[in-house]
Amino acid sequence: MKPSILVVDDDDNIREVIHAVLTQAGFQVLVAASGEAALALLKRSRFELVLLDVHMPKMSGLEVLAAMKKIADATPVLMVTADSQTATVREALSLGCSGYIAKPFTPATLVERVRRVLPQPENTRLV
Repeated sequence: MKPSILVVDDDDNIREVIHAVLTQAGFQVLVAASGEAALALLKRSRFELVLLDVHMPKMSGLEVLAAMKKIADATPVLMVTADSQTATVREALSLGCSGYIAKPFTPATLVERVRRVLPQPENTRLV
Protein backbone atom coordinates (compact mmCIF):
# COMPACT_ATOMS: atom_id res chain seq x y z
CA MET A 1 0.00 0.00 0.00
CA LYS A 2 1.30 3.45 -0.92
CA PRO A 3 2.16 5.80 1.95
CA SER A 4 -0.43 8.57 2.26
CA ILE A 5 0.85 12.15 2.46
CA LEU A 6 -1.07 15.36 3.14
CA VAL A 7 0.35 18.50 1.50
CA VAL A 8 -0.79 21.79 3.05
CA ASP A 9 0.13 25.02 1.26
CA ASP A 10 -1.86 28.11 0.30
CA ASP A 11 0.12 28.51 -2.95
CA ASP A 12 -1.59 26.62 -5.81
CA ASN A 13 1.67 26.22 -7.76
CA ILE A 14 3.60 24.78 -4.81
CA ARG A 15 0.77 22.34 -4.03
CA GLU A 16 0.66 21.21 -7.67
CA VAL A 17 4.43 20.73 -7.90
CA ILE A 18 4.64 18.76 -4.64
CA HIS A 19 1.61 16.68 -5.61
CA ALA A 20 3.10 15.84 -9.03
CA VAL A 21 6.58 15.01 -7.69
CA LEU A 22 5.35 12.81 -4.85
CA THR A 23 2.70 11.05 -6.94
CA GLN A 24 5.32 10.24 -9.58
CA ALA A 25 7.56 8.89 -6.79
CA GLY A 26 4.82 6.43 -5.82
CA PHE A 27 3.06 8.13 -2.92
CA GLN A 28 -0.66 8.69 -2.42
CA VAL A 29 -1.06 12.47 -2.04
CA LEU A 30 -3.94 14.63 -0.86
CA VAL A 31 -3.74 18.42 -0.76
CA ALA A 32 -5.25 21.18 1.35
CA ALA A 33 -5.11 24.91 0.62
CA SER A 34 -5.49 26.05 4.24
CA GLY A 35 -4.82 25.03 7.80
CA GLU A 36 -8.53 24.66 8.47
CA ALA A 37 -8.96 22.30 5.51
CA ALA A 38 -5.93 20.30 6.65
CA LEU A 39 -7.32 19.82 10.15
CA ALA A 40 -10.66 18.69 8.72
CA LEU A 41 -8.86 16.07 6.59
CA LEU A 42 -6.73 14.95 9.54
CA LYS A 43 -9.90 14.35 11.59
CA ARG A 44 -11.30 12.07 8.86
CA SER A 45 -8.23 10.30 7.49
CA ARG A 46 -4.91 8.89 8.60
CA PHE A 47 -1.71 10.07 6.93
CA GLU A 48 1.83 8.74 7.26
CA LEU A 49 3.26 12.24 6.74
CA VAL A 50 2.15 15.88 6.54
CA LEU A 51 4.05 18.49 4.51
CA LEU A 52 3.07 21.83 6.01
CA ASP A 53 3.77 25.38 4.83
CA VAL A 54 4.68 27.77 7.66
CA HIS A 55 3.21 31.00 6.31
CA MET A 56 -0.46 30.76 5.38
CA PRO A 57 -3.32 33.24 5.85
CA LYS A 58 -5.81 32.82 8.71
CA MET A 59 -4.06 29.84 10.31
CA SER A 60 -0.29 29.50 10.10
CA GLY A 61 1.50 26.20 9.75
CA LEU A 62 2.73 26.55 13.32
CA GLU A 63 -0.87 26.90 14.51
CA VAL A 64 -1.84 23.82 12.50
CA LEU A 65 1.09 21.91 13.98
CA ALA A 66 -0.02 22.83 17.50
CA ALA A 67 -3.64 21.82 16.76
CA MET A 68 -2.49 18.51 15.29
CA LYS A 69 -1.30 17.37 18.73
CA LYS A 70 -4.96 16.82 19.67
CA ILE A 71 -5.97 14.86 16.57
CA ALA A 72 -2.90 13.38 14.86
CA ASP A 73 -0.07 13.61 17.37
CA ALA A 74 1.91 10.65 16.04
CA THR A 75 1.91 11.87 12.42
CA PRO A 76 5.34 13.17 11.37
CA VAL A 77 5.39 16.69 9.93
CA LEU A 78 7.89 18.31 7.59
CA MET A 79 7.64 22.08 7.43
CA VAL A 80 7.99 23.40 3.86
CA THR A 81 9.07 27.03 3.88
CA ALA A 82 11.40 29.75 2.75
CA ASP A 83 11.48 30.98 6.36
CA SER A 84 14.62 29.73 8.07
CA GLN A 85 14.64 32.23 10.94
CA THR A 86 15.97 30.67 14.11
CA ALA A 87 12.89 31.54 16.18
CA THR A 88 10.54 29.93 13.65
CA VAL A 89 12.68 26.80 13.41
CA ARG A 90 12.88 26.53 17.21
CA GLU A 91 9.13 26.95 17.62
CA ALA A 92 8.37 24.32 14.97
CA LEU A 93 10.79 21.86 16.56
CA SER A 94 9.32 22.50 20.01
CA LEU A 95 5.87 21.73 18.57
CA GLY A 96 7.17 18.41 17.28
CA CYS A 97 7.96 18.83 13.59
CA SER A 98 10.37 16.28 12.15
CA GLY A 99 12.30 18.74 10.01
CA TYR A 100 12.26 21.32 7.24
CA ILE A 101 12.30 21.41 3.46
CA ALA A 102 13.55 24.79 2.31
CA LYS A 103 11.95 26.53 -0.65
CA PRO A 104 13.04 26.44 -3.37
CA PHE A 105 13.76 22.71 -3.46
CA THR A 106 14.55 20.20 -6.17
CA PRO A 107 12.26 17.24 -6.80
CA ALA A 108 15.07 14.87 -5.77
CA THR A 109 15.57 16.70 -2.46
CA LEU A 110 11.84 16.63 -1.74
CA VAL A 111 11.53 12.89 -2.37
CA GLU A 112 14.69 12.10 -0.40
CA ARG A 113 13.51 14.09 2.65
CA VAL A 114 10.06 12.52 2.52
CA ARG A 115 11.50 9.01 2.34
CA ARG A 116 13.85 9.76 5.22
CA VAL A 117 11.02 10.92 7.51
CA LEU A 118 8.37 8.35 6.61
CA PRO A 119 8.04 5.56 9.15
CA GLN A 120 9.79 2.49 7.83
CA PRO A 121 7.86 -0.78 7.85
CA GLU A 122 9.27 -3.29 10.23
CA ASN A 123 11.43 -5.86 8.58
CA THR A 124 9.80 -9.23 8.90
CA ARG A 125 11.44 -12.48 8.04
CA LEU A 126 9.72 -15.70 7.15
CA VAL A 127 10.88 -18.54 9.32
